[in-house]
Amino acid sequence: MNENIEYKKHESIECHSYSLRVASASDVEFLFKVSTEAMRPVDIALNPDKVFDSEVEFETYQQKFIPEEIQIISYLNEDVGRLRVVRSLESIYIGGIQILPEFQGKGIGSALFRDLIMESTKTGIPITLEVHDVNQNALEFYMSLGFENIGHEGHKTHMKYVPASLNDT
Repeated sequence: MNENIEYKKHESIECHSYSLRVASASDVEFLFKVSTEAMRPVDIALNPDKVFDSEVEFETYQQKFIPEEIQIISYLNEDVGRLRVVRSLESIYIGGIQILPEFQGKGIGSALFRDLIMESTKTGIPITLEVHDVNQNALEFYMSLGFENIGHEGHKTHMKYVPASLNDT
């Protein structure tokens, strides 16, 4: 499916401050809300005939929920999203980032990725991630940050950011 997703545009402002904290079991409902609301356009594009049953979906989400693997993104003292990063000697893998739609376009994701790119540059470890092909805004966002397409699998594009120190060798 090659449909592009249309996202509601938000006024772009510079994000001066965000914070991260490790999720706890009590965050499960908020994180389910973030995941479902932020990913709804992707889910609809990939599964247009799917009927969303929030009770069944929440039960499935709860069964797979491992809070210590997820960080809550806060902006102006309000929880606004989720981030999962898996660090190894080979990569800084972004296993998921979602921000509530009403907080998208405010520079929060850009600020997060600036910090992750700074970490990558300091450590010399590349950043990797996957993005759904229908999520054209995300693909363009990552490419604008210097990520490159390194492969394709199913409905996802694999991307990688290689710090300049590794490009020079």
